[in-house]
Amino acid sequence: MSMFARVAGVLVDLSGTVHIGGKVVGGAIEAVEQLRQANIPFRFCTNTTKESKAELVNRLDSLGISVREEEVFTSLTACAHLLRKRQYKNPFYLLTDSAREEVHHQYGSKPTAEENDAVVVGLSPSHFNYPALNKAFRILHQGAPLIAVHRARYMQTEDGLSMGPGPFVEALEYAASVKAEVVGKPERAFFEAAIRSMNLDPAKDTVCMIGDDIEQDLGGGAVDLRIRRYLVQTGKYRDGDENRGEEPDEIIVVKGIKDAVVHILQG
Repeated sequence: MSMFARVAGVLVDLSGTVHIGGKVVGGAIEAVEQLRQANIPFRFCTNTTKESKAELVNRLDSLGISVREEEVFTSLTACAHLLRKRQYKNPFYLLTDSAREEVHHQYGSKPTAEENDAVVVGLSPSHFNYPALNKAFRILHQGAPLIAVHRARYMQTEDGLSMGPGPFVEALEYAASVKAEVVGKPERAFFEAAIRSMNLDPAKDTVCMIGDDIEQDLGGGAVDLRIRRYLVQTGKYRDGDENRGEEPDEIIVVKGIKDAVVHILQG
């Protein structure tokens, strides 16, 4: 008899776990199909802020992974929910154009001529320049809040590790003497919302998370909610990462997503 409770749902990281740039990770297509065949609901949970949900779905489809929009849960969705809840009228965005449009679409708002009342930071390399960052600093210095879509330090890209938005978030925190509110992984609220989107109860149902980042995918809220955590040795994984996280003894280390799904299905 298995020592694990039956899995009710699965959360899956995208970049580094399912694909790296424009290349699908070995076994990822088969792993997704196995979850479908087993009738286990899943959500692709991603902190990406460079593209909209529709663009993500199209990219996955081009890689051979058939996915519906409702099966993708992004940090941009969480960001839009927060902006709507706080009723911010005109945030200043350090986001790509498509990411900003995605937030407006989900928020149901349009830019106004009012003064900027918040600063939102995601991954937008073209905006990480002195004039844009200095404008953000001045808005924050006037008392506006800083919202980080996520604060990953780095990510895996096709040509190697690359800086994430985290260092730029910290620079603004330091300059303006503020603390960012983070809305993406690994925040507890992000995981709770993703789990509820599968019509599951975060407090009662057994859920797994598969990811390549010990901190962003498998830390924080994933630990608090007692999510079963699988660390794949693809993407940004480096030797010894499993020993850096919270409660490392509970991490299940596997070669890739297919091995994680096999383990989940075996119960």
